[in-house]
Amino acid sequence: MALTIKKCSISDMVARPGGLFCDEQQVSGIILADRSVKLDPATFTKTILDGLIQQDKFIGTLKYFSAEDADVDPNYTESSTGESTKNTLGIKKWNFMFNKGNCFQNEINKLDKSERYSIFIVYQDGSILGQLMKDGRVKGFNVKTFVGIKKVKTAAEGGGSTLRVDLLPDAMKYWQGQSALVESDEIDFTELNPVTGLSVDITSPLVASATSTKVLVTNQCADSKVSGLTTPANWKIRRNGVLEAVTAVTEVNGLYTFTHAALVANDKISFEIYDGGYAVYVLDTDYYAGKSSEEKVA
Repeated sequence: MALTIKKCSISDMVARPGGLFCDEQQVSGIILADRSVKLDPATFTKTILDGLIQQDKFIGTLKYFSAEDADVDPNYTESSTGESTKNTLGIKKWNFMFNKGNCFQNEINKLDKSERYSIFIVYQDGSILGQLMKDGRVKGFNVKTFVGIKKVKTAAEGGGSTLRVDLLPDAMKYWQGQSALVESDEIDFTELNPVTGLSVDITSPLVASATSTKVLVTNQCADSKVSGLTTPANWKIRRNGVLEAVTAVTEVNGLYTFTHAALVANDKISFEIYDGGYAVYVLDTDYYAGKSSEEKVA
């Protein structure tokens, strides 16, 4: 690959602001992606996206209660004759507020002081805004994330959690002048949900020779049962630390019956999601993760 001599850093590009331009849609939410994630418009599929989510490299659309800009303005220097020089592009920052309770706060606090992520902006029409790379791929704008102090309802205005998102200086050139709006013919990004944590509770006694076990699956952060996770290949039984197949799954109102090899006295048993080698179950645009506590066979 050849190198090109860079002669000057002063922009001499010609603006072409005439013609017709599309107005931007209202923002619906944000997606956080690992900074290594780069989407190729030519090869992007829902299957590729599912794999990124299963690898914990893509957090589905976070829909906030409210948002406010917290931008740092560009820095200028003025000469003695009043001529201005622009020294920095400024920094784009937001405070996103969520009114979702303490369990959500426990999860989002894992993003505090994180330098792992980039951000895609999600619009109401299902498209996303990211930075356009020189090779034609699209990635999120690199950010740092911080979690503010949780507020509780002590007055009419209510409480909630705050996620602060700051674009990095190296992302500002893309934000200001090299962004891309992309959409998929397979998925509406407003419908792409973050991974839901599950409570997986063994409800039937574990006894020797038993070949089936009842397990209750509920939402980790709400008193609601979760249905539809009935693909046997996406579940595993862990016996004495070793994964084994679940051969059949039935479910009625969140109560699952797992069929498996016969239990043996003193075995240590647990059940967990294991979808294609990952701890995340894919169900259309919903994603689930969870495992039970380990119990001993009588």
